[in-house]
Amino acid sequence: MPNPVDDPLFEALRVRRRDLAKEAGVPPYVIFHDSVLRDIARQRPASRAELSLLSGIGARKLDAYGDAFLQVIRESA
Repeated sequence: MPNPVDDPLFEALRVRRRDLAKEAGVPPYVIFHDSVLRDIARQRPASRAELSLLSGIGARKLDAYGDAFLQVIRESA
């Protein structure tokens, strides 16, 4: 699936992912794949519980990165 064009939320999520990956010293896809970011941008979960329902977001990643990505969603509203 192609990346959304001109979707400011998707781009903001990618920036946050890049920054988190740089801090952790890992490639961005280790944080979340683009498909997960597309789902987040499309669904716009408002809580950790809603975020946890998306494919590719397990308990460990939810604990490690959930709040950071929820903040991006809140800031884009």
